[in-house]
Amino acid sequence: MIILKKKKLENIVTENAKKTIKMQHEKFGKTIGINSCAGSSNLGQKSFFIAREIVKRIPNAFMRCPVGLYPEVEGPSQVIFYDDYQVTIDGCKGACLRKTLEKENIKIDLAYELDHESYMTEKKPGPDFDEKKMLEIADQVEKDILKLLRK
Repeated sequence: MIILKKKKLENIVTENAKKTIKMQHEKFGKTIGINSCAGSSNLGQKSFFIAREIVKRIPNAFMRCPVGLYPEVEGPSQVIFYDDYQVTIDGCKGACLRKTLEKENIKIDLAYELDHESYMTEKKPGPDFDEKKMLEIADQVEKDILKLLRK
């Protein structure tokens, strides 16, 4: 098992990753990585929708791609290490996304599982989408992030 570590900015090979890290921190100071499940069930679709909604609302929040954590994908993996806060929005209690980030020793500040009883969502195959309910959950996630930023 290979565990990735944050590299010094000048040691990152992919120029786009370097540019992204530098630009986002110069512009916003602290950044928030919004990581969402895009799984095969309705809950993956919902978590991805919530993540997109959050980055529209919070200027220093950016969607990240945890697939970039594979060592073979050198550049994108480094961007996630530079975020000051990490949020995971998993579709279900399997929490694949949160577990993937934790395996790479990335500290999770806020974690959500959409099939938790407080969200009253059920995992089903195929599309099943209630935008109003997802916007309500996005409202709660946004409030939690803003509270985290005030600490």
